[in-house]
Amino acid sequence: MPLSRLVIGAVPHLNAWPLVCGLGEQPGVELRIEAAAELGPLLRGGELDAALLSAIEYFRLSADPGERARRSLPAVAGTHPEPRIPTGRPPGGFVIVPVAAIASRGSIGSVRLFGYTEMALVRCVLLDPASRTANALARVLFSQRFGVHPHFILPDLVGPEPHRPPDAELVIGNRGLVAERPAAKWVRDLGREWHRWVHRPFVYAMWVARQDAPLDTVAELLATARDAGLAAREALAARAEEELDIPADVARRHLVSEVHYQLGPREQEGLRTFYRLASEAGLAPEGVRLRFSPALGST
Repeated sequence: MPLSRLVIGAVPHLNAWPLVCGLGEQPGVELRIEAAAELGPLLRGGELDAALLSAIEYFRLSADPGERARRSLPAVAGTHPEPRIPTGRPPGGFVIVPVAAIASRGSIGSVRLFGYTEMALVRCVLLDPASRTANALARVLFSQRFGVHPHFILPDLVGPEPHRPPDAELVIGNRGLVAERPAAKWVRDLGREWHRWVHRPFVYAMWVARQDAPLDTVAELLATARDAGLAAREALAARAEEELDIPADVARRHLVSEVHYQLGPREQEGLRTFYRLASEAGLAPEGVRLRFSPALGST
């Protein structure tokens, strides 16, 4: 039986490559690669059936409309405020399809904080516009693990680099894997900091689908892509050196050792812990309940 047309969104980061292996070649499937910040609005607007959504985007997308309207999220300085998510949502909302995730159980390698002064003296932190989840994680860690309360800046996506470095700088994704900051006095891997603090995995992104999508079909497609991608990680690492200018050994370590692709019970505990901390800090709306695809028997 031919598939009805499905549109699936993902991010361009290296760590997503194993999860989308062959998806774009499946009959009836369109794979759209977009910036992480674009996937939530596209899913909400009905342009996507499923997306590799960042954790913080899922929290904001899944909140009750009244809660989203009532609770304003704290502002971040910069020229690109976060886009408003429409207050309505489709019948049934959105569910996590727990066939895979982008998670870590320690160092992640691609979410790194560079410090240019002593931690206790950090007053200004430059965030990375490529990941709202990593930005929220940094803010939670600063206030509750490091005991520091700096000012956070979100830079212009197209503007020049600041002439003078801030006290600390977050660099994520493909850039984070290869970033070098000779002036930095220290470097913190936020995946490692999280795990040392809460002793649970951290979930950066997971598959989220519209409730009215054909969930059985979506889950089967995503699981097939996951299996093919995990088996091809060595080849993907070699390809990353050619296409992304990421050294093959760095890419291999990232894909094989640093990123964990399961969304099992421990990862779900970590996701719930992050939601609680982000909500308490005003970085995510209250009243969100993690909802999993019934197609896989999850609750």
